[in-house]
Amino acid sequence: MKYLIVESVAAKPHLETAGEIALDLLEGGQEVHFAFVGNGLTWTDCALPDWLKWFGCSYEKRVRQFERIIAARGISVTSPPGLPDEIIKGCRVFANGFSGDLSDLKRYRYGGAQLGMGVASSLISWAGDGEFDVLQNGEVVGCALFSAALTFEKVRVIIHNARPDVIITFNGRFATCRPIVEAALTEGVYLQRHERGATFDRYALFDESIHSAAYVRRRIVELWSQAEPRERESVAHSFFVRRRNGDGIGWYSFVDHQIQGNVPPRVEEVRRVVYFSSSDDEYAAISDTVEPGSWGEQLQAVQALIDTCAEFDDIELLIRVHPHIKKKASVARARWNSLTGKNVRIIPAESTVDSYGLLDSADAVVTYGSTIGIEAAYWGKPSVLLGPSTYAGLGTCLEPKSKAELAQLLTSSAGLSGQRRENCLPYGYYYLSYGNRYKYYEPESLSEGRFLGQRLDWDVFPFRVLRKIGVGRIYNTIIQGMR
Repeated sequence: MKYLIVESVAAKPHLETAGEIALDLLEGGQEVHFAFVGNGLTWTDCALPDWLKWFGCSYEKRVRQFERIIAARGISVTSPPGLPDEIIKGCRVFANGFSGDLSDLKRYRYGGAQLGMGVASSLISWAGDGEFDVLQNGEVVGCALFSAALTFEKVRVIIHNARPDVIITFNGRFATCRPIVEAALTEGVYLQRHERGATFDRYALFDESIHSAAYVRRRIVELWSQAEPRERESVAHSFFVRRRNGDGIGWYSFVDHQIQGNVPPRVEEVRRVVYFSSSDDEYAAISDTVEPGSWGEQLQAVQALIDTCAEFDDIELLIRVHPHIKKKASVARARWNSLTGKNVRIIPAESTVDSYGLLDSADAVVTYGSTIGIEAAYWGKPSVLLGPSTYAGLGTCLEPKSKAELAQLLTSSAGLSGQRRENCLPYGYYYLSYGNRYKYYEPESLSEGRFLGQRLDWDVFPFRVLRKIGVGRIYNTIIQGMR
């Protein structure tokens, strides 16, 4: 079979993962081609800040070094094609022809290709705001649309020339990644997406959208059914214990700034309901894949929860804003901090209140899909789910479909019973074990490592010196989020 790996993002470890997959396929006797199409665009996903470019840093350096390494191993490296002037003009007309709001951008198509959704996804993440203001950012929207259309056209040419059986690419949701997906769909070529695995020493391949909750649920059930019973239960339990102990496992920890045991005191004879929020922009960025369900978007669901709790004199509602929101747009933080209602208390994102202590103090936990929802169920707390989630339908949480059903659950402790810890285990096992371990890439952390013994650097000598002389933490703080 002929495989074509197409990438537009050069950030770590995604480029290295592409190399890992390419070499693994080659070792298996497959024909493998590689093309990078992310250079020379007016919008680049995971771009370096301008001040680093002034020092000579660039992702292009990483790409050139990477291509030399894989070419020496027998991977066919394809240069991105030039496009005819009329095609480039058509891409520019597409970019300049957009008008409307964020919803319009998500629906904006280049022919039949859903490129506007990818652009919206990138800009939502870039701004950290699920309600990104398209009208106030017309220039960057145009740049991203132009880049998306150019990428789409380049990939189509590469497909026509290479005639692959399978295309593999990173993630698939961003402005310059979505066009690769759409080009594969347009040309009728089977597509796989790669992403990080459960832990930083793993990567995973997906046959469907990695953001599809239904697809991930099928993977959870399948992986659990294939695992050895005694081993899988041990791994599953360790997932929940490690999370509670502050281990981010597959990502950064969000509780490392919190003070253990710092929990607002309980009011006597008042039941405590705790809502743990998710980041709104993360849902908005994949809204074409994730259906919000009967409760609507997260803030609509929270307002319904506020209204329902207000019907009870003996309930206090604490809303724990997700710690990650402190790094989002100020308007996104303001939406959460401005919530009000009867017996409602907002615990802001930057608060040092202990999330797990808060969980322990609750009579019931409510989420829109945050991981702590299934963690609450594991630790024996009634957990109510109001949003889309990979653990929906797994028998771990109570899932009311209306305010009336929610009110009935909250009427008495009996309504909040019936969940079983063992139902949580397949989820825990999956999120500690899915994916393949790297063979050719040697990860040292979430964003550092060596590919075939070489570090693919985007930086220049002075920055590498800083890394080597013992100021790695400062160095990583400076560049964190640039990848």
